[in-house]
Amino acid sequence: MKRLFIILTVFLLLIGCKKDQSKTEVNSNVIKNKNRKDYIDFKYDKAIAFASVNPMDYFDGNFDKELDVKKFKDTINRNLDLNQIKDLNDILSGKKNGDLSDSAISADCFYPRHNIIFLKDEKIVNYISVCFECNQIKSSKPTFAKMQNFVDFFNSINLKMFPNPIEHKEYYDSLKFINNKH
Repeated sequence: MKRLFIILTVFLLLIGCKKDQSKTEVNSNVIKNKNRKDYIDFKYDKAIAFASVNPMDYFDGNFDKELDVKKFKDTINRNLDLNQIKDLNDILSGKKNGDLSDSAISADCFYPRHNIIFLKDEKIVNYISVCFECNQIKSSKPTFAKMQNFVDFFNSINLKMFPNPIEHKEYYDSLKFINNKH
């Protein structure tokens, strides 16, 4: 009986230590996220998010080359307001990631139909390009954002995300058609 009591006591102590350790890990992750530096630490005049049907129109197949704003033909765009930019900064800085996991499989396609650009004197000073089909992000500087954050962000500004390129094209072509009629 005494042996059972000792084993049970040791077991309960181990469980208690494990719980305390996990609380410390969670609290330290919260502190790390709050102490992360802002992603948007550069000067810009305007921030624009846009969705495109055919990203090859403006990338010319070379994603390492600077984006050419004059080539944006088939885009639906949104000028971001201060609240949206703050939300985006929290996402890009990793302050808003929570328990989101990026377990999606990535492929090699990288056709970024969703993009965000920051302009200063009509020149791009920073960009983020997101391909939801292959779950990849390319940007001027590294981000701490998760794909689900981008899904939520683009959907919140009415630049809907579709993992299927056919649905994406049909939706955005219909928007362009509606906009051209008015």
